[in-house]
Amino acid sequence: MIRNLLLCCSLLTLAACGGGGSGSSGASTSGSTTSTQTTGGTTGSLPYPWNRYFVMAYSAAKVAAQDARAVFLNSTITYNMQVNGSPTYNTGKTITTNAQKEAGLDYAFSTGLTGKGQVLAMIDSHVNTAHEQFNGKTITLDGGAGSDFHGTAVASVMVGAGTRGQMTGFAPGADLFAGYIDYSTAVNWSTLAQEVLAAKSANAIALNNSWGLVGRTVANTNYSGTFGSGAGASYISALQSFEKTGVVVFAAQNDYGATSIDAMAGLPSAYPTLKSGWLAVINAIPHIQNGQIVSADRISAPCAEAARYCLAADGQSIVADNTNTTGYKIGMGASFAAPQVAGSIALLAEAFPDLTPQQLRARLLVTADNSFFTQYDGTLTFAGGAVTHQYNNEFGAGFLNLKAALLPIGTVGVPMAAGGQIPLGQIAIAGSAASGDAIAQALGKAKVISVDSMGGAFTSSAAMLGGTVRSAAAALAFGRAVSGQIGGQRGAMHTALVSGADQAALIGTDLMSGPDAAQISGLQETRVRIGSRTSLAVLRQQGGVAGLSVSRAIPLGNAALEIGATAFRSQGSVLGVTAPGYGPEIQAWARSVSLGLARKLGPGTGLRVSASFGVAQGSGGGIIQGFTPVAYNSLGIAIDRANALRQGDVLSLFLRQPISITSGRAMVALPTSYSTTGPSFTNTGVNLSPRRRELDLGFDYTAPLDEGLGLTAGAAYRVNADNVAGQPGMAAVLALRATF
Repeated sequence: MIRNLLLCCSLLTLAACGGGGSGSSGASTSGSTTSTQTTGGTTGSLPYPWNRYFVMAYSAAKVAAQDARAVFLNSTITYNMQVNGSPTYNTGKTITTNAQKEAGLDYAFSTGLTGKGQVLAMIDSHVNTAHEQFNGKTITLDGGAGSDFHGTAVASVMVGAGTRGQMTGFAPGADLFAGYIDYSTAVNWSTLAQEVLAAKSANAIALNNSWGLVGRTVANTNYSGTFGSGAGASYISALQSFEKTGVVVFAAQNDYGATSIDAMAGLPSAYPTLKSGWLAVINAIPHIQNGQIVSADRISAPCAEAARYCLAADGQSIVADNTNTTGYKIGMGASFAAPQVAGSIALLAEAFPDLTPQQLRARLLVTADNSFFTQYDGTLTFAGGAVTHQYNNEFGAGFLNLKAALLPIGTVGVPMAAGGQIPLGQIAIAGSAASGDAIAQALGKAKVISVDSMGGAFTSSAAMLGGTVRSAAAALAFGRAVSGQIGGQRGAMHTALVSGADQAALIGTDLMSGPDAAQISGLQETRVRIGSRTSLAVLRQQGGVAGLSVSRAIPLGNAALEIGATAFRSQGSVLGVTAPGYGPEIQAWARSVSLGLARKLGPGTGLRVSASFGVAQGSGGGIIQGFTPVAYNSLGIAIDRANALRQGDVLSLFLRQPISITSGRAMVALPTSYSTTGPSFTNTGVNLSPRRRELDLGFDYTAPLDEGLGLTAGAAYRVNADNVAGQPGMAAVLALRATF
């Protein structure tokens, strides 16, 4: 690599390599003809497509891989910096920097961004398009072909393809529109206006200007005299037109002692309508410790009047040499800071294709690193005041920070079809043990759009919208045990097993059974016996009657058959599937039948088989638009033994599949795309049937210990616990029951 130190000269109108411009003297372009040239070679694209990837945190491994690439290793340069009037560099000082890494370009590249599909424009001296850094690019030359150092170097910082790892531009995948300005002649505002409009016609997302007017600053310029009418007014009009589809970037002058910014960089001070699409850029060197900027040395003029729309970047960089198509030099100045910002706009445009240029510009301002500021001179407000950022008059909003600009800013929410957003991290649809992990599995196959406070849209897995409810099986078992339900049945079951007097007593509720459909739906049960064969339960929710459950036992000699039916209406969920925060909107209707068969196998031994089958329907709420019919069932088999361990006890060994949804979907409206008009939604069916059902293997044990004192115990090993595939679980209960 050729690394000659470029000592910046005081060219007539360069803002970056010597100072600002001069009065009306400047440079006129040499015509306005347009030609297109495509050079051969590769584009230097990176292998990872961006595709609006939701970057909550960067991959350390991918960032490290970028840092190990030659383009970043070669971007570390050591040079002697001398800045007249600077307390640090007045007599010269050797320093080592890496402008690309300081700006977070390695983080941007780690996500796959290259600026591909974007066009970046510049108005500068001629670009040597034969240089290897422009291989494979579509380059539009407005003003004829030629070869000058400044234009070639600026273009390489902005769109250099990274060829052979010698250097990299900030947007290596972007194409180039190059307007021409002649630094040896007076500025022709009419020609510049035509070039600005031509850049707009080329669909350029940013227009870089690394030039200014010699001696002209905001403080000493009569803007109306230059731009109030005629050709000057046409130039202002052209800039206003360009800003409808792009961002204008201007470099500050290389004058450390200046107290006012260059007249061109500060143009919005006189024409405020330009401000929303304008960025001024100064040159500064940051000092970094542990990844944080702790201080900075300004090299160019301060932001001054442009502070509210100004950024700082390290303008010391490897640049392409126009005299050697494979050669390079070190460029120093704000001229090479500005194209870093223009290139960054292209990266943001690729990452956030739905944002306007003004929104892209705002992301750079609000994420600029101002952590090293010792004082603030004002506050920038964005998103209607939801996001703020402090600036000062020297460094503006702070240092260019691509790492932060690509992350979500402010609050992040998932748009809702009914309006508003769900804050990121809030569950939009939650299931119960009956649906297991079905919701998470179904949503994991879909993508949704999240939007931050600055309008940035990010694509991520819809799985983040789903939640689950932990099983209450153990708690319910304990509640049933201490309620005396099992203890009360022990005597009847023992008598039936031993004497066979009433086989219907063998049909009892198992200690370790999970919740049924009514309990999952949040209903409370009040059960009463009607005679010796019939049971009636009133189901209640929020104090009101929600449904009924009735069962009838039919003796069949040494066996008994129980038939039951349940019907209820509930509010808040469909079998536990709900939209948190929108539960009151969800209404459910369910009905089921149950069958139970008990048979005595021999003295003291019995067999029980039970099953229930049901279907539910429901309305939607929140993200849930509605439900298809939801079918569910539960199955179980148990062997009962009387006097198993001691006289009067009952031991039951069981194998059971607790309640599970077997078919049915929740229809949800997912935000799957985003544009300038807002989110678009796709109705998606979320399967509520888990991949694997829970299978419980366990025992129930009840025994009298003393007069009025009984023991209840049970345990179950749960395969696919809570209907989650591969999830093991254990449940156990031990209780003493005393009768007074």
